[in-house]
Amino acid sequence: MIRIILTGFVLGFFPLVAEAAEEVDVTPNEWHLWVWTLLTFAVMFVLLAKLAFKPMAEALDRRSQTIKQAMDDAEKSRAEARKSLEEYQRQLAEARNEAKKIMEEGRALGENVRKEVVEKANAEASAAIQRAQEEIQRAKDKSLQELRDTVAQLSVQIAGKVIEKEVNETAHRQLIENLIRDLGKTRKA
Repeated sequence: MIRIILTGFVLGFFPLVAEAAEEVDVTPNEWHLWVWTLLTFAVMFVLLAKLAFKPMAEALDRRSQTIKQAMDDAEKSRAEARKSLEEYQRQLAEARNEAKKIMEEGRALGENVRKEVVEKANAEASAAIQRAQEEIQRAKDKSLQELRDTVAQLSVQIAGKVIEKEVNETAHRQLIENLIRDLGKTRKA
């Protein structure tokens, strides 16, 4: 690094010295001016090399290290950001899969609940129909029994008037049962 600076300084300084010499109109006879100029340049160059070039080179090296460190840190940050992005995308994919799974489970659960409700409703409807049929049968049986009782009473009254005699209880029952049997047969026919 120091060599580059020194080379640049030397290459930049000599043209300036030559240009200054042309302006002053130095003649070849004044060679002692050339010597003093070169001697002054060498002393200044040594002083600058000791006092200025080394700190400037160190400052440039420190700056170069700082830039290199910043670039390394930026690359690390970029790698971490890429890794975080990949992790985020992986988690997002997992979350989507989990949501899809939950939705499918919800659909299946809803379908099961719907089936259970339909089955329960069908069972309740069947039970209600069964109870209604049993109730109808009981009402029918009760109505038939009431009809038999009414027919028996009417029969006894009619028979009593027709025969005009009193019939005892046993004969009366026998007569009613025969009449009901005959009535049932005619109804079935």
